[in-house]
Amino acid sequence: MAIQGRNGKIKGKINNIVYRSYRDKQVLQILPDRVRQTYATKLAALEFGLASIQAKILRRILCNFVGEYDGKMAVRLNAAVLECLRTSQREVGERTLHDADLGGLKGFQFNANAPIERLVKVRPSIDLAPNGQIRIALPRFNVMSDLVYPKEPQRFVPCFFITVAAFNFFEESLHIIDYASFEFTGDNQEAEIDWLCSRQLPKGSMVFITLALSYVHTNWVGQRQVTKDSAFSPSIILDAFHVTDAMASKGAEDGLETPKEAMPCDDIFTRKLREIAYFKKKYAKNAR
Repeated sequence: MAIQGRNGKIKGKINNIVYRSYRDKQVLQILPDRVRQTYATKLAALEFGLASIQAKILRRILCNFVGEYDGKMAVRLNAAVLECLRTSQREVGERTLHDADLGGLKGFQFNANAPIERLVKVRPSIDLAPNGQIRIALPRFNVMSDLVYPKEPQRFVPCFFITVAAFNFFEESLHIIDYASFEFTGDNQEAEIDWLCSRQLPKGSMVFITLALSYVHTNWVGQRQVTKDSAFSPSIILDAFHVTDAMASKGAEDGLETPKEAMPCDDIFTRKLREIAYFKKKYAKNAR
């Protein structure tokens, strides 16, 4: 239904014509015809939903360890996951991160307003052993000259935080394998990071290693506070890889410690897979 407003302009819909105002002008638009989706477009939409769910599970866990993130991070992560899914050899609608190349997620930055390469002049290295031990190193750097600091009156010190997390969507399980923080307080200190994550990696899981940098200071009453400038809250996925059967077995044989924390995951991933399977089965039945 269309009505005439106090300004004399009509707004609303009559049949397939929509009346509206745009910059003090009366605009008439014709509604488009109803679009009939094909099997391929419906399946692609379902796969996009599956990609979004996997990205959502990653966000729920990893964002607890990475500090601030920009407003479009979720959209960017969805796109990165979808890019990975397209590397899988499985059929559309059945592709998951578990059978995809995770390269599209390596280097993903949670805060596009704080690219880490702008703030840290040295680059980290990662070494993965056959038994799943992970060595993460940041080569020697000068705390003052090799880091960029916020232009605030407080005296900040840099704090690096590394997290190793494992995900198994099919088993609905999540593991925080290990984490560590490194704070450097010296004015002109030469520093480096050389950390070994020596814990078992769960069989069939995907492992994500994140690095975050925060700038902290202690206020007059002894409380630790971080900078309010979001341009100085960088975080990145350093690496992402699949845990092979051999890697998991070797870690257990070598007596590595179990993951620091295990937690359940809800069934939104498996429910989406069942929805896609039902859609494909229903289409195949109707096509006979």
